[in-house]
Amino acid sequence: MRFRWAFAALVALLGSTFASAQPNDGPAVELRLRSVNELLDRAEYVAGLAGQEAAIGQARDFLKSLTVAGKGIQGIDPKRPVGAYARLETDIKTSPFVFMVPVADEKTFLDALKTHLDVTPEKGADGTLKAAVPLVNQVHMRFANDYLYIAPNASDLDLKKLVAPKVYFGKDDGSFASLVVHIERVPADLRKFAFGQFELGLNEERKKNEERETAAEKKLKGVMFDAVLGGSKGVLEDGKALSLKLFADAKTDEVSLELVFTPKSGTATAKNVTALGEKKSLPAGIVAAAGPSAARFGASATVTDGTQKEYAAAVRALLEQALKDAPADGKDVFEALVAAVSPTLTAGNLDAAGALLSANDKGHHVAIGAVAVKEGKGIEKFVKKTIEQYGMFIENEVVFKFDVETVGDFTLHKVELKNAPEKFEKVFGTGNIWLATSEDHIAFSIEPEGDVLRKALKAKAASAPALQLEIAAAQLLKMAQPDLKPDELKALLKDSFGDGPTAGKDTIRVTVTGGPALTAKATVKGKALRMLAALGVLKGN
Repeated sequence: MRFRWAFAALVALLGSTFASAQPNDGPAVELRLRSVNELLDRAEYVAGLAGQEAAIGQARDFLKSLTVAGKGIQGIDPKRPVGAYARLETDIKTSPFVFMVPVADEKTFLDALKTHLDVTPEKGADGTLKAAVPLVNQVHMRFANDYLYIAPNASDLDLKKLVAPKVYFGKDDGSFASLVVHIERVPADLRKFAFGQFELGLNEERKKNEERETAAEKKLKGVMFDAVLGGSKGVLEDGKALSLKLFADAKTDEVSLELVFTPKSGTATAKNVTALGEKKSLPAGIVAAAGPSAARFGASATVTDGTQKEYAAAVRALLEQALKDAPADGKDVFEALVAAVSPTLTAGNLDAAGALLSANDKGHHVAIGAVAVKEGKGIEKFVKKTIEQYGMFIENEVVFKFDVETVGDFTLHKVELKNAPEKFEKVFGTGNIWLATSEDHIAFSIEPEGDVLRKALKAKAASAPALQLEIAAAQLLKMAQPDLKPDELKALLKDSFGDGPTAGKDTIRVTVTGGPALTAKATVKGKALRMLAALGVLKGN
């Protein structure tokens, strides 16, 4: 179920219709791995972050004991990459699937099969070998191009069909493992079958809780599910390739995972992916101008043209239903609220950013955020009128001071929390919240005097990806683990980062960007992983 909804999240923004496509020549699925030596290097680096490098050292020593000079590890060359590929057919069971193993010495490899697995390959057709092996019964093999090709069927090892290693491994993208699915090379019948199975599963989800949903809720739910289905069609029929790559680099001290969806140019899906490309965002500019952060978030996306009308109608229906269900004694306030926020909610445009700034010398943080709105002055007017009518009921807890000053297009307001929670004041050192409103944006900050917000409101729009989340793990550690003793915290940071500042060494980042391709990437600094691993040990996890 989690996979299904992860897939749904990927395609929901890509609504499209089926487009004709014919599979291209070449493998539909490609798997590439670095050489054994390089995989061990990467594994040793990653394992070292968790203090488990000894296990990789043992594996390295074991493989070294199996190595003969000039003949590799039992005949396998540890210096060249490993791969596998498949040419998909409508019947998956008959699809050619081929493993590629680099060979340093053929005789040594065959001797190792006999010695360690009691497998003695027999000569087959056209220079191939066949062998009975555990689990899969029988495989066919061919030595060619300094590689051993292994496949379920001898016909898959025709010399004319084999992929040349120089071509297959010719482009080094820096990953230590990569999986590429060439969607356009997958037979149309197989893609339709996959979509049909996804649609069946999604329809099962659509039916859940229907008896407890209002007509308005069903309408909005229908729009969302239809967008997911339309997007999945776009991925399967307008898609060119989908790749998943893993990176681990000791030099940059980074471990990352990258998922890239590339649509065929000129398609509706390509248009939607391009629309998710970086945009100019004032909320992003405001937050960036506030200063260094311990955590930062940004999102910029728009409902696709194909679903905009249906989405707006569904939101209006939901708001109308909420008005009907509102209690009579508060209906006038709720009606005013709906009128104020309806233009923003029905627009289907998300442009927001926020951050928790790095702590100052007193250990206090500033929170700041901004969001694009429609008719922001109407929202401001609603808040003022509501406080004017009902503010006396909360004046012992909250005090509003409107129109404190003007900063560019923004009007600044102050909200004082008279009895702010102890944890709130411990983090921010204040109970003051500052609001800034304009016709197109609303911004806020939590800080004593509003100076950070005043400065940030003067910023210009900045480029923003569809989604960005960035965390400075070391800076948030004290807040996330308040029960850590000072000496424990100090020792944990020193063991993970050494002496000196942690800035730039503790970053965890997730981004989603559009353009010619849709790219989702998660990157973690190695020292941040070391800290989290050490924290787990300290907590006994």
